[in-house]
Amino acid sequence: MKALRSLLIASLLAVATTASAQGSPFKFEFHGFVTGSTYMEDQVFVTGIGQGLMLGAPSPANHLPIQVAPPGTVTTKSGTFLGGDIRQSRWIFAMSGPQVMGGATPKAYFEGDFFGMTAPGGLGYESAIPRIRQAFAELNWGNTQFQVGQYSAQLLLAQIPASIAHIANPPTFGAGTLGWRPIGLRLIHAIPMDGFKIELAAELAQSKWNDVGQSLGAQLGGDNGGAPAPINNTPGAVPMGWASGMPQVDARVQVIGKSGGFSYQGYVAAYYESVNLKGFGDTNRSGTPAAPGVVLQDGTRKTSVSPFVAELGGKFNFAPVTLAFNAYTGKATGPLAGAMLQWGDIKDVGAWGQLGADLTKEFSLWVLYGFSSPDKKDVQNWVNLAGANLTEFNSGLRGDNSVIGAMAKYQEGGYALSLQYYGYST
Repeated sequence: MKALRSLLIASLLAVATTASAQGSPFKFEFHGFVTGSTYMEDQVFVTGIGQGLMLGAPSPANHLPIQVAPPGTVTTKSGTFLGGDIRQSRWIFAMSGPQVMGGATPKAYFEGDFFGMTAPGGLGYESAIPRIRQAFAELNWGNTQFQVGQYSAQLLLAQIPASIAHIANPPTFGAGTLGWRPIGLRLIHAIPMDGFKIELAAELAQSKWNDVGQSLGAQLGGDNGGAPAPINNTPGAVPMGWASGMPQVDARVQVIGKSGGFSYQGYVAAYYESVNLKGFGDTNRSGTPAAPGVVLQDGTRKTSVSPFVAELGGKFNFAPVTLAFNAYTGKATGPLAGAMLQWGDIKDVGAWGQLGADLTKEFSLWVLYGFSSPDKKDVQNWVNLAGANLTEFNSGLRGDNSVIGAMAKYQEGGYALSLQYYGYST
């Protein structure tokens, strides 16, 4: 409640400041959206429940029903539960000032939501925790923008499927969508053409490998007797991506246009970074005798990883039909919510497609399909480091994942109401 009270006070101050700044060269804005959902589920997902569940499907450790040896023995049964969620509600503060540096308009942008907790608790409607989603400074010359700060996702995430209940966490995370919050600098330049524009974008950002609190030892702990390596490795909790001394490099080329009643968007994107598995100061050690790096199941020692992604996508609208799609291939995509959130140098392919039709100006129907398919040998080699004799039902390893979805949506102005269904198969 203290956080919500602080947010309310800040909002009132923003409104008061805006009212008192008439005639000022500075412009203050406060906007966003509020959304709530009531949901029924028959499964607790990897990242929880409600609006945050769409990140891969459950591992065998929490899959219901759970089967144990001998195969076919059912120890639990499926069930359903009913809940509610408001966490993806979002607030946005923005301030722009007088032009500088050859006519550029400076702008400060701050955006937050309530995904500061993994799932709503028993009093979830009261205990949602605010979280920073985007915070960056911008210089805007019209067709060119230069930004420095934190973004909601890498340039790889050029679009998400249409949804009302799942915007902060799209239903295709773990099934065709890549991109997570980076901190860095970004340059976007638009080239206007006759009836369309070409947009060129590039960014340099911090590495995302193991910088959000996961214990790398739980995923890449070598053969050190099962003992997890230090979280973020030591000293000083320096992530292994940071230890490489190299930034993420991300680029996208996009074409956006319209001809008569037909509008279109098409893009290609690429991503690369470097990870130092030896850790900062060679502090991540495994094997016998212990040495810097990670010992895989096949006995090889890895001291570095080079994640990369190549992506293609687009969106086409010819009223009343809309078709959107995204496809990628890559390696070591776990930090981007790929490889079904398993960390390692794992090859990964994924795609999603969505088809929508406007039956009236306000009412539309949508269908969705997405999948992700990590390389099975890579998953075994990087996730099952100890080489345990795993069975289908106790492995904890995730292979293929797919999602199907459907949505009936009513929207008028800024108000929308929808009925949505998603089914995952893993």
